[in-house]
Amino acid sequence: MSSISICIPAYNRPKGLQRLLASIAAQSYTNYEIVITDDTPNNSVSQIVLQWQHQLPITYVKNTTSLGSPNNWNAAIDLAKYDWIKLMHDDDWFENENCLAKFAAAIATSAHFIFSGNVNVYEADNKTVVERLTTQHQLILENDELFLFYKNVIGHPSNTLYKKTNLQYDAQFKWVVDIDFYMQYLLQTKSWHYIDETLIYTGIDNTTVSSQSYKNPKVEIPEYFYMLQKMGNNLLLQNQYVFAAIWTLVKKFGIKNINTIKQNNYTGAIANGVQQIIAAQKNVPRLLIKQTPISNYLMKKAFKKYGKL
Repeated sequence: MSSISICIPAYNRPKGLQRLLASIAAQSYTNYEIVITDDTPNNSVSQIVLQWQHQLPITYVKNTTSLGSPNNWNAAIDLAKYDWIKLMHDDDWFENENCLAKFAAAIATSAHFIFSGNVNVYEADNKTVVERLTTQHQLILENDELFLFYKNVIGHPSNTLYKKTNLQYDAQFKWVVDIDFYMQYLLQTKSWHYIDETLIYTGIDNTTVSSQSYKNPKVEIPEYFYMLQKMGNNLLLQNQYVFAAIWTLVKKFGIKNINTIKQNNYTGAIANGVQQIIAAQKNVPRLLIKQTPISNYLMKKAFKKYGKL
């Protein structure tokens, strides 16, 4: 039976942590430890830990200074004793008592990276949205891990279980931190397995870092271009999914020139192909380029023209 480290980077959500720990306590699979690293400025999280510490195998560390996301994620993972890492955010929880057992059973596939579907729970109105990997996206991901640059089909970090490596979540990211990690991990291992079930409930509200970063050009623009720089500045013209991602970013924020990119906090090198994408969109009316079929047609035409496969 494989041992699993459930790593919880906590921050100021004691009710969410209470719900998560209750869902862990209910699991039929019990070969695990819990590591909680706490960024909360008060003792609200530590009080919840006190309620559970005699019932659950918890290692709790109060950070002396706030580490922020994702350094707090890395801190919890660094303290893990076991080889298998189950990162769980404190606003997420297991759907039922057999979920951890299903993750553990998937270790037998010999995959290094395992993920499941999830249900997004929108806290404000209790609306739920199911997220699962489609057959089409599974086939694409099997052929090219860089598809994740364009579309995060793995989902939230709480959906994952992976074998511990030296790879960490990059602290320069807020918005694409999970995508960057997934791509780096899968490119290294070439080994993943999908559990076609919704095993995780994901709490969604407007206080999370992700919610505050969404559609924020001063977050999304520099992060996507930095992620591209990490992957190699020639990649944009070599991979259709990376090209599609940057094409979509340029369209989304109406980027008309390189200065717009720099004005939105990106200070790195500009990848080969960015100028061509901007030029291909520049004279197309916004009303047209915002229509997905037209945008996709123009994008494929531009990649065929400029891409170097």
